[in-house]
Amino acid sequence: MKKICIYFIVLLFAFACSAKKDSVKKTPSFDTETAFKQVDEKMKIGRFEEAREILDTIKTKDTSGEYVPVAQIRTGDTYFKEGLYEEASVEYGHFLKIHVYHKYAPYAQYQLAMTYFKRIKTIDVSYSEVQKALQEFEKLLKRYPRNPYINLVENRIKTCKDNLAEYEFYVGKFYFKKGSYGAAAGRFNDLLLEYPDSKMEMETLYYLGLSYKNSGEKDKSLKALTTLIEKYPAASMSQEAHGIIASLGEKRQ
Repeated sequence: MKKICIYFIVLLFAFACSAKKDSVKKTPSFDTETAFKQVDEKMKIGRFEEAREILDTIKTKDTSGEYVPVAQIRTGDTYFKEGLYEEASVEYGHFLKIHVYHKYAPYAQYQLAMTYFKRIKTIDVSYSEVQKALQEFEKLLKRYPRNPYINLVENRIKTCKDNLAEYEFYVGKFYFKKGSYGAAAGRFNDLLLEYPDSKMEMETLYYLGLSYKNSGEKDKSLKALTTLIEKYPAASMSQEAHGIIASLGEKRQ
């Protein structure tokens, strides 16, 4: 009877070990590459929340720490693609604080700048976004001069500066319409100094000349209008400037 009990215990132990082995075999190991592919698939069909859940799993399962930074960036990408730019900027910013010299850092910096650039609407309500976008694009050029986005970044920077120039013109024109010609001239001069050769230069020179004319500063008005004519000889505003200069000459006599 004793032998039978021992034999039964041995059988139970063997069965338990076998079941344990089968259980280990049936539990699939976590494949990070497959998980990233699943993230891409989810993003393609707009299931961004599900993509983020997979990325959270990658961050948890990746004991090596090799894939965690990439998962951080991809989390930012899910928000960016979803149009949630504020949330995306948090993810990219967090990555850059920790991984300044990571191989994907230039991409994260570019995307961070784009989260502000994408939020630009009308210039009267988007001034701070334009400033931040410009700051982040310039940081990209300074910190990662060999980044693969050079041409794109230079165009974005020009767009940002044109937008900021447009804002300065918008404020200057506001003062001009109020009859505050001194304040208007100050704003127009700042625009020309800060953003030379911007798309607003022609109109700025014209209204700068008018501002000085209306405030009685004829020499400064003449200088601004002459510069306008020299730089944009074929423009309709230059033709008007000729008439204004002629009237200034008549008043001098």
